[in-house]
Amino acid sequence: MINFDYVARHLRGVWRMAFGGDSDGGDIDRSIDGVFASFWAVVIAAPFALVAFSAGKQWAATTPDYANSVYAKAPLPVLFTAEIIALAAYWGAIIAALLLVARTLNATRQVAGLIVAYNWGQLIIFMISAAPSAVLIFTGDLNLFALTALPVGIAGLFINWRILRQNLPLTIAAAVFLIVLLTIIKLFVNSVVVHAVVWFYFLFA
Repeated sequence: MINFDYVARHLRGVWRMAFGGDSDGGDIDRSIDGVFASFWAVVIAAPFALVAFSAGKQWAATTPDYANSVYAKAPLPVLFTAEIIALAAYWGAIIAALLLVARTLNATRQVAGLIVAYNWGQLIIFMISAAPSAVLIFTGDLNLFALTALPVGIAGLFINWRILRQNLPLTIAAAVFLIVLLTIIKLFVNSVVVHAVVWFYFLFA
């Protein structure tokens, strides 16, 4: 079981890797235990993911096709359950993709650092993304949401950029391509899983 100091240390390490010029990530535990412990980031990120999902659902409610979507038809507890399952699914799919990329690049020795940095980096991204999501939930102002979401989105992309560039031998073009690929994997798996869970709910309801 990890504690607050352990989490804070790794968040600080990834933050310094991204913004502080600490390419070595000195605060990051690259041992086997550190790799397994880093998956606690998925658990800790879950509440922040639900905040983001709630904001996304609120934004979707303003679109013309909302009434026909699963987000309008399924009960909120079912949607929350689907979102948590989807979170675990696409996180696992992305880790698998990163392992495949590392193997292709003959960078298996860097896999531990890559996984640890990626997992804790995603927690940072979920945490900072909760701010614009909360703005939308409490104000309902889409313009204010867009204004606050833009810098947060850029920061998230930059964190992933630095993690990939520091832990894999990637060219600039390859890093951009990989970020796009990982984003596509996330969106695809999330959509498939959420729709599958909701479909099963209506099948047995």
